Amino acid sequence: MHAKTYATITNISQSKKVSGDYVNFTGKNALYTKAGTMHGAKLVKSTSQLKKLARSTRGLDSFMILRTATTNQHNVYLKIRSLDGKTTGWIYDGKSTQSKMNNIIYKDKAHKYPAGGVTAFETSSTSLLTQTEKTSYYRLATPGSATDGTGVLYNTTLDTASPAWGTLKVAQPNQTTSTPYASDVFIVTFAKTRTRQGDCWLRVVDLNNTAVQGYIKASAMTKLPATTAKMGITVNYVDNASNKVVGTTIVPVSDTTAMNLTGLFGYFEGLPSGYTANADHTNGATGFTDKAAAQNAVAGDVLTYQVGVDRN
Repeated sequence: MHAKTYATITNISQSKKVSGDYVNFTGKNALYTKAGTMHGAKLVKSTSQLKKLARSTRGLDSFMILRTATTNQHNVYLKIRSLDGKTTGWIYDGKSTQSKMNNIIYKDKAHKYPAGGVTAFETSSTSLLTQTEKTSYYRLATPGSATDGTGVLYNTTLDTASPAWGTLKVAQPNQTTSTPYASDVFIVTFAKTRTRQGDCWLRVVDLNNTAVQGYIKASAMTKLPATTAKMGITVNYVDNASNKVVGTTIVPVSDTTAMNLTGLFGYFEGLPSGYTANADHTNGATGFTDKAAAQNAVAGDVLTYQVGVDRN
């Protein structure tokens, strides 16, 4: 009677503590303490448990790749860990002779059908700004100390990377509450959707405070109604070649005595179509023509902002 032969590791990568390479589960293979064909490998999560995790709407249930190993049977395994750090194990990825792309092994060269227990995954994705988001002004809907994406601003979206990175930061001078910025006027510069949670987050910047800019849930921002020239600051966009007005926006004023628009207004996405606020050495000077006035703007002021033709 012959003793059972177990697989041995012939090649293994260096181990990482955290990574930005994410996977989701196909449900084909279970998660083990070692490569599944090695002696002493014990079950960590069954295929049914992994299928449930694959459908999870909790961000920290996503998994990152920490290590890869190949056995003498040409089987490739991935060491993975949940973003909350509570679950770690090894899962079958496929044969080393099969087609591979970004750590995932596929049955086909078109990389459509994963060969093993995991598939490539992104914890968030870039979303296109709507026309309303591009051209509108906002205030915080629920200013305060909430840390769930509805109060405090962060430098990135919550629960889309391992907390072990240590890179998540509060993106405002007051580290505990956004209440001091309750009356400030914000613009939107970027949008992301969290994959598992399915919610949209906006990157917003405070027009009167360059230190306040970060991510917050879209639901936590309130669109301000259009205001009149008398009650707001009129900004006329002027073509820097023809010197003609090609567009106008009226900025609502914050509850401060004056607004300094020279810091972040250039990030406003509501420019006239076909123009850019950033000089690229081919479209000439851009920006406020009277920077002193733009640094101390009040309701009723009319400012000129030069724009150039977007040649990209």
